[in-house]
Amino acid sequence: MKGRKKLIIFTAVLLAVVAFFIFRVKFQPNPVMALPTVSAVKGDISSKITALGRVETVQEQEVYSPIQGTVEFVVEEGQQVKSGDVILKIDDEELRLELAQVQSKAKQQRLELSRLLDGTRFEELEKARIKYKDALTAYEAALDDYEKNQELFNLGAISEKDLLNIKREYDAKKNQLSIMELDLKLLENPDEKEIALRQIALEEAENNLANIEKKLSKTVVYAEFDGIVLEQNIKPGMMVTPGTLLLRVGDLSDLQIEISVNEYDAAKLRLGQKAIISGQGFGDRTYDGEVVKIAPSASVTQTSRGNESVVKAAVRVIEHDGHIKPGFSATVEITVDEKQDAILIPLECVIEEEGSKQVMVVKDGNISKREVRTGLENDLYVEIVQGLSEGDEVLQDPSQGSDVTGDAL
Repeated sequence: MKGRKKLIIFTAVLLAVVAFFIFRVKFQPNPVMALPTVSAVKGDISSKITALGRVETVQEQEVYSPIQGTVEFVVEEGQQVKSGDVILKIDDEELRLELAQVQSKAKQQRLELSRLLDGTRFEELEKARIKYKDALTAYEAALDDYEKNQELFNLGAISEKDLLNIKREYDAKKNQLSIMELDLKLLENPDEKEIALRQIALEEAENNLANIEKKLSKTVVYAEFDGIVLEQNIKPGMMVTPGTLLLRVGDLSDLQIEISVNEYDAAKLRLGQKAIISGQGFGDRTYDGEVVKIAPSASVTQTSRGNESVVKAAVRVIEHDGHIKPGFSATVEITVDEKQDAILIPLECVIEEEGSKQVMVVKDGNISKREVRTGLENDLYVEIVQGLSEGDEVLQDPSQGSDVTGDAL
């Protein structure tokens, strides 16, 4: 009787222990339910790249000093100008005097060459003969006077200074005779060498004339289009030298942002892509933009990380106002791709292992790894092209589910 009682007590205790463990297992919290999950949803996603740049006018006229001279007139900075307006004038008085001299010289050379080529008129030849005879008479008189005074000097009747003065007069008459003799010979029988020399002299005079006329044409500079003076570095009365930047005129109706993007982002750029433009100088305003230019090659630039290959591009500002100005810095956010009704999950839900991308799928209390193929992504979400359907649940932090993969019960 006593043994039967012990057996009953033992059996009751055993049943109580078994019941405790069954209750503990059955009602303990599900580890899956304790981990945060998210559902795959359908939505729109876009991929963007951001770059910094500076606002510039698309159409710009830079005026460099065309010649050396004194500024007579220049437009003021900020002044509106119309196409064809005079925006710079350099004093041309000295150039016009030089032009008159060169024109006279060129005319003389043409006449001389024409005389040699067409033959000498009788009147010209007679004049040349008379001049030669007069020069010969003057020379003979000077020679006779010099010889007589040489004798007087030898006798001590005149000073050396007096003799030198007479000698100079004699030399002058002798040179004059040589010139008249040469002119007469050329008129009587011009040679080919003289004609060639005259032709060279005429070409030189005409080249000088063309150069001066070209300089004169540069003393007045006109506006090439309607715009505003963005920069003015000279004032009336100041001297300028060739190559100095004097003015910049820009068209404020057409603005663009010059940017540089790294080679990874450059591969995503396409003409016509839309952009949003913002900047500290714009306040809370933003402007629509469009990619209008992409450089055909990359260039190397120095950055804080060292040398980096970048591609230059331009984003045109669409429908801007007076609050965005040339020279302002700007941030450009370009939409490089977008898709509607895509399967999306948060970016942190995807892990990469051994070259493949995976998520931790939660289904019927189980956690399992599943390989997925991704598409577009941005700072928050990633598109799942293959591997998930709308409504599928995945762990928000895949690393937390690695220890409970499988049946959670």
